[in-house]
Formats: sequence, structure tokens, C-alpha cells
Amino acid sequence: MNYIGIDIGGTNIKLALVDLGGEEPAIVSRSSFKFAHMPGDELCARIKEHSEKLCEEAGTDMSAIGGIGLSVPGSIDQTGEILLHAYNMGYHGVALRRQLAKLIPDTEIEMLNDANAAALAELCAGSLKGCRNALLLTIGTGVGSGLILDGRVFNGGQNRGCELGHLPYRNGGEPCTCGQTGCLETYVSATRIARQGRELMGEKYADAKAVLDASVEGNDTARCIIAAYIDDLANVIAGLCCAFDPERIALGGGFSAAGDVLYGPLNRLVAERNFYRVPYDIVPAKFLNDAGVIGAAYQVKLTRQENDTKI
Repeated sequence: MNYIGIDIGGTNIKLALVDLGGEEPAIVSRSSFKFAHMPGDELCARIKEHSEKLCEEAGTDMSAIGGIGLSVPGSIDQTGEILLHAYNMGYHGVALRRQLAKLIPDTEIEMLNDANAAALAELCAGSLKGCRNALLLTIGTGVGSGLILDGRVFNGGQNRGCELGHLPYRNGGEPCTCGQTGCLETYVSATRIARQGRELMGEKYADAKAVLDASVEGNDTARCIIAAYIDDLANVIAGLCCAFDPERIALGGGFSAAGDVLYGPLNRLVAERNFYRVPYDIVPAKFLNDAGVIGAAYQVKLTRQENDTKI
């Protein structure tokens, strides 16, 4: 069956019609549009419009899909209806699921945190498949986290998710978009690399990939930036290994594709610094930019299966 997965970000909204009928998820059609800081009801109207176009391109209609999954960059209330806080979008207390349900009635709609969506995609068909206890960190503008406990995505005791990116990391540290200072994500996000690239190397290097490329090419300043970044990331992961002892740690987001420049020293430092003094399996996530839409689609499928079981 096909499902619509929607990955809502502070800059772009990505939609995909996802076929989950086979061994591997398959994207049938795609669409996207700029967010442009529109109010929630306008965003939902745009989502409906693009969802209908996805189905039309695939030669079907909305009545034939299994449902719609919304991956959102923030915390969700216990009812699953309201996006409580999405700081990068400027959304606070927006009833996103309810607003979309009014526009698209008689359709199963589920909403989940974006890092949870990515973790679910990796658990169902990606680099965390087969794991009972594992961890996903998505490294981008911020740091998202998805925790797998006993074979399921853990969504917190009060359904607010797992925000490891906002663990206090340094007292009086860098300001964070959440309003606190010194949050973990201000030190191990790609934004940190871009910020230091701009400050130490100029505007040409105000991008994490540009700094990484310069590091590979032998630029000493870039190499110091990347080495300091990996040092902090290793501390974070070593600490999380002490807390959760995961079978595997997957890294998502654009920076996770850095290859041996990242994974070589990271694996060595984590093995040295965790309490158990053992190596951990740290791997790149499989789905990268498609993780949100695929995970959102899986959320609807799994919810339908659970509901059918209860009947």
C-alpha cells in the first residue's frame, strides 16, 4: 500500500508517496515547497494541494492511500494533535494534525517528531534494522535524536520525544534556538562547524561541507575545526553509550556522509572514552534526506496495523 510521508522543516517541506508493500520502501513520487514562515492553516492547505498532486502523478487519488504521516521538528502534545514547540519554525501550540484533518477528512493522519521519524525509518528498513536497542543522531542545523528501546521508538514518558540535542553541555555556553545556553546541539551540530568556518576562515567557509572539504585538502585551520568538532561529538556519544549501551549508533544528516574523516577518529575516541572501554558500532544512516518522509509513512502503517489488531 502507498502512504504519504511529509517531512516538515524550517526551510523546506518535502512530500513523498511511499510504497511500503515490499521488502524495501520505494518512493513513487515526490514534491516540495519552501516553508516561508506561513501560519499553520496555510501550511496545511499547501500540504493538501501537494498531496493531491503526488497522487495524481502516480495515477491514483487520496482515497486510495493508507494515510498521511507528518514528521515535524519539535515536540508534540500527548494527544498527538498539537505541535507544542518547533523553534526553528516559530511554531508554538499549533494544532497541525487537527487542521490538516479538517482539510483531508476520512484519512488516517499521524504526527511524530522528525528524529523519531528518521529513527523509525532506520529501524524498519535501514541501518538499525534488527536492533532491539539503538540510537540515531541526526546532525544538521541542530541535533535530533531517536532512541530505540526494546525494538520500538521511545517517545518519552509523557509523549514529548527524546531531545538529546538539548541536554545541557556547557554552563554559560553558546546560545541555542530554544532559549537556553550551552545545549549539546550548539557544539555538535553542523551549524557549529559553519559558524567557526565563517569566524576563522571567512564567508566562503560559512558552510560545514566547505570546511570539511578544506580539511581534507590540508587546510590547517579547517583541520583544527573538524578535529575539535569530532572531539566534542566523541564525548557526547561516549556519554550516551554509558547511559544506553546501544547495539548500534547511526548518524544521519548531511555531515554523516563525511566518511573516514569522521568515522575513523570518532570510533577510536568513543572506544577510549566510554565507561566500558569497548568499541561501539557507529555507522552512517541509510536514508539520509529521505528518512523523514519514509519514517512518517511507516508511522501511519504501523498505527493502522496496531489499530487493526485491537479490533
